[in-house]
Amino acid sequence: MITSTSSVPATPSTADNVYEAQRSAGVTALLDSFSRAVVRGDRRAVAALLDESAPAAFRNRLMVVTANFADDSSASESASSEGRGSALRPAVFRYQLAPTEEAEALVSSEVQEALDEQGSSDSWVAPVELHHALGGASKPGLAEPEMVDSAQLVVARYGDSWKIVGDATLAGRPAADKQMWDLPGLEVRDVRTAGGESVIASYPDTATEVGRLQELLGGAVTAVTDFWGTAWPQRALVVATARDAEFEALAPGSVIGGAAAATVYDRIDARKRVAVGQRVVLTPEARSLPTPALGVVMRHELTHVAARLSTAVGAPMWITEGVPEYVGRKDTYRRFADAAPELAAEVTDSGPPAAFPSDAAFAAGGDASQLAYQSAWSIAAYVAQRYGETRLKQLYLGVASTVDVGRQDAAIATVLGITRAELVSRWQRWLTEQVR
Repeated sequence: MITSTSSVPATPSTADNVYEAQRSAGVTALLDSFSRAVVRGDRRAVAALLDESAPAAFRNRLMVVTANFADDSSASESASSEGRGSALRPAVFRYQLAPTEEAEALVSSEVQEALDEQGSSDSWVAPVELHHALGGASKPGLAEPEMVDSAQLVVARYGDSWKIVGDATLAGRPAADKQMWDLPGLEVRDVRTAGGESVIASYPDTATEVGRLQELLGGAVTAVTDFWGTAWPQRALVVATARDAEFEALAPGSVIGGAAAATVYDRIDARKRVAVGQRVVLTPEARSLPTPALGVVMRHELTHVAARLSTAVGAPMWITEGVPEYVGRKDTYRRFADAAPELAAEVTDSGPPAAFPSDAAFAAGGDASQLAYQSAWSIAAYVAQRYGETRLKQLYLGVASTVDVGRQDAAIATVLGITRAELVSRWQRWLTEQVR
């Protein structure tokens, strides 16, 4: 499980090598035991591995994590019969020592003094890696690719055994980012979708929303596949939150405002052509949406999931938001004004917009954001009506794959046979016709 000791010679030539090998072996055994105890949901075993001086906040956080993995069979059967979720069963979850050439960090003098008083013979701000891959209510569940997060744990030695003292904050460094299992009350449910098991994760006070998601998710995946094709996983992880702090922890940097969801990911693996760690995180506001509106949100966000590998960071939002809006709203309205009421009023009162919406307009909030999203939707709707959905997808692939305006213009010309200016003017005429 741990490979950091493999670089130690079979016959150590110095006392330092012997010391490092013994230290690595002891902490490796500690991390192995800790990982197994957490995955089993064994809070007593986890508590036994913690140093008596471990801060209360750190100890409580680990108890939350362990509780989220706890698999009480009788409780699980009761939860299933009552419609509640189950504990998370990760496909992979283990801590191991990380190879590093950084200078060793030191704990504060106060922490070291406390450890000395307890009889500790050694302390170490150990560089560690958390390897994790989500399962679901069953294994393998979501079966997502393995992710690796770097962190630090402060450990202390007593005789031949080691204890966990705390995290990087004891060495004056920031704590690791929070993960789903760090937040209390996590429950998961598996939902069969076209690509296999999808997972709905949730927190307290989201039961009604989760019930609706279970009904909507399979159809939303199918709707996205009908437009995008099968070249995406056709499964997803959807997280329902009830508190702003939950959303902010799981979608850092995302602005809640009046939004209903954000789609986040960890990284793009270009070699394997996969987006690692994609999650659709619903804001607390999503709980108040009518079921048809929640369906629109799910189809919109899952289009982002499907298109992730084809979307350049910084690509224009009139296409990257317009196409998901089109897929989300397809077949949900009869009149143009039903789908885009603010845009219809704007066109009626002042004429069509002079240009495609800027990226800044989407983040402006209030009516300006509404108008931007509706304008982006209308561009996609116009292209789909005039040229067909196949060419709308081709337009996305051409324009959203680059931040280079020249290449975007070339894609418009290749796919639609017109210039950007002609696309704008034809869209403007179409808008005027729609509001009549």
